[in-house]
Parts: sequence; C-alpha cells; structure tokens
Amino acid sequence: MDHQAREQISFRSLMLRLKTFVGYLFSKKWWILAVAVVFVGLALLFNAVKTRKYTSVTTFVLQNAGNSLNEISSLASIAGVNLGSLSESSDLFQIDNIQELYRSHRMISKTMLTKKSLDDGANMLLVHRYIEAGGKREKWAKNPALKDINFDLPSEEWTIHHDSLLLEFTKEIRNEHLSVSKPSRKLSILNVAVTHGDELFSKAFNEALVENVNSFYKASKTKKSGDNLRILQYQADSVKTVLDAKLAALAEVKEGAPNLNPLYKTALVPEQKLMIDVTSSSAVYEVIVKNLELAKVSHRNNSPLIQIIDAPILPLEDNKWKVTKTIAVALLLGLFLSALFFTLKRFYRLAMQEE
Repeated sequence: MDHQAREQISFRSLMLRLKTFVGYLFSKKWWILAVAVVFVGLALLFNAVKTRKYTSVTTFVLQNAGNSLNEISSLASIAGVNLGSLSESSDLFQIDNIQELYRSHRMISKTMLTKKSLDDGANMLLVHRYIEAGGKREKWAKNPALKDINFDLPSEEWTIHHDSLLLEFTKEIRNEHLSVSKPSRKLSILNVAVTHGDELFSKAFNEALVENVNSFYKASKTKKSGDNLRILQYQADSVKTVLDAKLAALAEVKEGAPNLNPLYKTALVPEQKLMIDVTSSSAVYEVIVKNLELAKVSHRNNSPLIQIIDAPILPLEDNKWKVTKTIAVALLLGLFLSALFFTLKRFYRLAMQEE
C-alpha cells in the first residue's frame, strides 16, 4: 500500500470518528440543552437577587510643572539670581502618593462631613446620608447613644461615639467603596471610583472627595512658594518705605542749605550720609524686586493644573447585567460545559475499553 492510499485511509478513519462523535453529542442534545437552560435560570436568579450597586467615576489629569520650573531657574541664573527654594519642587505629592492621599482618613472623614445638595433635593452631611442609606439607624434602634447621633455639631460637642463611628465609616469607605487607580503608569491620569448602593450618595461623595483632595493638593503644592512670595513682598515693601524716607530726608537737607559753601566739608557730611543710604537702599531694593518678580512667576508655575476629563453623570452604571446579555452568556457557557462534560465522559469510556 502506497503512501497516498494510507493517507486516504487515515483521513477516512478520522472523518468516521468525527461523525461518530458528533452523532454521540447529538444523541445527548436534550441533556445538553437542559443543562444550558439551568445555567440561564441560575444566572437570571443570581442577577435578580444580588444587591444593586452604583459606580461613579471621575477621571482627571495632573500637569507636571517640573519643566516650567527648570526653565525659570535657567532664566534666573542668567539674570544672576539664585531662586533656591523658590523653585524647589517637592516630590511629596507626586501622583503615586496622591492615590494614598485619597485613601487617607483625613480626606475621607472631611468628605463625610461635607454638606452637599443632592439631586433629590436633600441638603445634608454625607455622613448622615451614608447612615440612612446603609440602614444603620434601624440597627442602632436599641442603642440610645447611637440611634439619634448627629454629626452636624461643633467638634467641641462631639462624644467618643462620633469619633469612633467616623473612624469606622472611613475604614468601610476605603475598603469597600473607594477605588483609586492609574490607567497607565506612563500617564499622569487618575481614576477615582466610588461604588455604593445609593446612587446619589455615590455621585455626591465622589465629587466632594475629588474637590477636597485636589484643593488640599493645590494648597500643599504652593504653600512653600507662597510663603516665600509673602516674605519677599514684605521685604520689598519695607525697603521701599526706608528708601522713600531717605529720599525725603535728602531732599530736606538740600533744601535747608541751597547755597552751601563747598569749603565747609563738615556741612556736607549729612547729605553724603543720606546719599550713601539712598544708594545702598536702591541697590537692595533692586535685588529684592528682581527676586520678587521671579518668585511670582515660580509661584504661578508651581500651582498644578488639575483638568477633569470625565465626571460622574446620572444615571450611574450599576453591577446588574442586561437580561439579553445574561441569557446569551449563560446559554453559551451552559452549552459549552455540558458538551465538554459528555466529551470527557466518552473519551474516558473509550480509554477504559482499550485497556
């Protein structure tokens, strides 16, 4: 038997086995279909009973001001001025650290104590909305210290229950409801997502948290340059006041002796002293003003640009599956798994027969 004939027999044998296998699966079609229907029913039941949760997402980008500050430092060095700490950029609040800032107790608790006007008309502290949405007051019905607890009080009137509850809520938000991530480590883009069963709380908390953290970030990023700017401005005003006083005094001395005899050297001393003071004050004032203008530019460039790309919009996305998608996925999964089960079962029987 030649090689071509052997290939034809092998191909024919393969097709016969495939035909037999397909026939075997077709004989089990009602079992396969029944399993698929069961999968669809279970998927629909699971989708119906699971708790609905809404997710609000804010995406924003942070501008890196490092290049601008380097350019300013170069210009300052050309002008003969050393910016030093004026242009120093701390890496304390780089975007990786901002992720932890969003999860900090200070930022989350501050957001919980933020009063927001919700889309349903309610104007209340977010912590009160969180308590109501979670049904916590019903759980505290038998605890008189907690059932009527009110966070809308001055902090001096708080009890230990206020602090402990706020700490507990902060942990819940951080571990169960808040997600802060970067889509790409190469980009300065951050996603802040809040997931909760209350759609309005999810949206309001997300907006308030982003606003609080970004405001804190801006204030912290510009605090050092702002302090330096205020000091330079105070020095410039002080030297300008001294310079004005010296100029006025010099003018009075010259007016008091308009035809002074140049042979009397001692009479020239007051005028010469004032001229030295004016010259030195002018030189100091010139340097301070030069540093002040550079500090203003540095302060403006040190202020980060936070640009919101996407903000949460009602209605929010939830974790419920679409009915048509649920049926399609469950049906395909059921057909595949049941067909796989009968396939493995047949292979096992064939293997046992050959032994």
